Amino acid sequence: MELGDYQAQALGKNLRVSWKDCTEIGRFISGDDLEKAETRLQEVIDKSTPVPYTKFDSDVGHRPGQGSGRYPVKAAEAVLDIVHEAAANGEHQGLNPDNLYVQNVVTNQGQEFATPKRHRGRSFKSAHVRVVVEEK
Repeated sequence: MELGDYQAQALGKNLRVSWKDCTEIGRFISGDDLEKAETRLQEVIDKSTPVPYTKFDSDVGHRPGQGSGRYPVKAAEAVLDIVHEAAANGEHQGLNPDNLYVQNVVTNQGQEFATPKRHRGRSFKSAHVRVVVEEK
């Protein structure tokens, strides 16, 4: 993916979080300026604002004031770290941190990890998350 002169990105690979949760979080914060995205993610971590689930909403309970939603705390913490890294990369490239917004969040399935046999061979999924920020 080619970046423009006014863009910066950060990439997290093989994060041990659900890629479906990361996809919904990406929809939740796309288009927000950096401060608003960080605030919304912190509210999800504090369980005061749920993430609305639109694509992966099968068997997801409803929340007051909206449709189906959840509080994916672990995934929100991982995405928040990547948003901070993207902002730092933008600042390093000479972009104004006050004018940055989340332009795009791309999530893909990561590698599947298997635990040792003593844990009954349980497998864990992972996610790749790319956050692109752009200067207004």
